[in-house]
Amino acid sequence: MSAKDNAAVEMTAVKMTEVEKTEVKKTEVKKTESEMKNRSMVLWAILSLSMANALVGTGISPALGVIRQSFPDAPGVLVQMIVSLPSLMVIAVAIPFAWLSRRYSVRKLCAAGLVLFLAGGLMGGLASGIYTLVLTRILIGAGYGLMMPLSVGLLSYFFTREEQHRLNGGIVIWSSVSSIICMVLAGYLAAISWRAVFLVYLFGIPCLWLCLKHIPDVTVTGAGGAAGDDRARRARGNLGVIRKTWVYGAGTFVVFVGYFAILNNCSSIILSEGLISGEKVGIIMSFQTVSSLVTGLYIGKLKKLLGRYMGTFIWLCSIGGLLSLYAKNSLALTMLGLVLFGIALASAVGTFNAEACIACERDESLAAGSVIMFMRSLGQFSSPLVLGFMARTAGASDIRFPYEGAALLSVVMMGVFWVNGLVRSSLKKQAAC
Repeated sequence: MSAKDNAAVEMTAVKMTEVEKTEVKKTEVKKTESEMKNRSMVLWAILSLSMANALVGTGISPALGVIRQSFPDAPGVLVQMIVSLPSLMVIAVAIPFAWLSRRYSVRKLCAAGLVLFLAGGLMGGLASGIYTLVLTRILIGAGYGLMMPLSVGLLSYFFTREEQHRLNGGIVIWSSVSSIICMVLAGYLAAISWRAVFLVYLFGIPCLWLCLKHIPDVTVTGAGGAAGDDRARRARGNLGVIRKTWVYGAGTFVVFVGYFAILNNCSSIILSEGLISGEKVGIIMSFQTVSSLVTGLYIGKLKKLLGRYMGTFIWLCSIGGLLSLYAKNSLALTMLGLVLFGIALASAVGTFNAEACIACERDESLAAGSVIMFMRSLGQFSSPLVLGFMARTAGASDIRFPYEGAALLSVVMMGVFWVNGLVRSSLKKQAAC
């Protein structure tokens, strides 16, 4: 073969190599675009779980008055349980959730939670009596108990540490938006019939489609469910998750004790002091929701700016908000208190959820989410009990004492976070030596 022929062969080989490289690059680009699209849809599926969670209680709260009128002989506590019972079920479902997450894939758990959400929600509109209605709320509560830890834990499993603070802020935003829209829609449906209000739970259908289509069929807590693992090892694993997340769980508990102190007392205090007319109370209360929405938008940047002082910022906002609400006969301070506590609430939800999952191994993320949701629901239910006990102990009868008690708990938690931060820093230094 001549030199000219050899050169031609080499040129052809070079061109073929360049074509192959180009094709590989195109394939990699397509793969990257596909992965980005899949991650985006996974995120929307997780967000849909959080949005559905927001509808469990708020979905029918505008119809409570009409339901009470429709069942005049029903005990008042049963009517109140229509809203509160699903949150209680989160505590009940949290006990077997670790076992369920080891046995079934996250897609199956999401599907089961949403099927129970749809069944319990829609069957509520067909209930013939108050006891039947309460039973449907137990059903929707079981679904709620499955979806709550999934909406927190799956972010940690499918997204990086850097992404989680920003995405948890997104969960706060979309949960608040869906809650507001749902309450407005439920108000109009309640004017038609209390049964029509339960149609808001049809929102579970697109959520179910998103989860079945885009949530991967994987078992997250794979380590705990491996063959050969015994009960003692799994128990040690569960205790390890609690040890890693206890400070964030305690923080979540205290924040929601304060949150429900505001929900249970703010409107009655405003009206008793004649600060504003009854029809405008809702507008004043919305200051907290709006501040939470805005905070959720910037939670990632806020975390990056404050760094390790984020916890201190949360508790200072909580204390400042509660003490502002404690001030008497001042609408301006009431509004300031709602704004500050709204910032604290959104920051706490976005930060504690992410930090609890980051503190654990990837396959412990669902267990970590279960711990946080358990403490959140416990805070909701025990808020009047805890603050009532504090009031009796202090001999206080002031209607504003719940704000003072919640502020005191926030001061204690700020100290706990400081001590925990110092201990963790000390342990890191010892490990580095």
